[in-house]
Amino acid sequence: MRFSAEGEAVIVHDETLNRLFGVSRRVAELSVTELAAIGVPTLTEALAAMPATTLIDLELKEAPTDSLFATLLAARGPAAVGVVVSSFYPGVLHTVGERAPGWSRWLNAETSIEAEHAAQLGAVGLSVALDLLSDSSIGRWHGAGLEVAAWTLRGVEGAAWASDARLTALCVEGAGVAAARAATI
Repeated sequence: MRFSAEGEAVIVHDETLNRLFGVSRRVAELSVTELAAIGVPTLTEALAAMPATTLIDLELKEAPTDSLFATLLAARGPAAVGVVVSSFYPGVLHTVGERAPGWSRWLNAETSIEAEHAAQLGAVGLSVALDLLSDSSIGRWHGAGLEVAAWTLRGVEGAAWASDARLTALCVEGAGVAAARAATI
């Protein structure tokens, strides 16, 4: 998740719009109207389009704006029910924790060293690269009181994790969708 020039939360992964939209500009340089014209939805629109019971992992790529807090409060209440705010950046999680201490926060981690800091940051969960999963790491993280999620299953390799009840969530894409379904049948 990124933010428009006005600070509105928008659903886009990359800092620039080039890869997905062919626009050589940063998301933060464009208004909500300009972003909508090329197909970038706002968080408000995304939340309105899905059932309130849908678990949402909002990965923040940058510091949250007032708009993010207002949008989640309006859509999911003071506890942001069903929302996990995640980030690779400890400072972002710290800011969310200060402004909304009851919101669920997960640290995203690409390395084991990064993962070991989740509990110290006040996170309730940890979202890790799929290759960091092992019985011992999951046990260690659960022992620290953390929920565990993983990303991204893209094929058959690692599909067994899809049926592991110790994971709170598993991000899948492409051929990983069919592999995950097959592993859970």
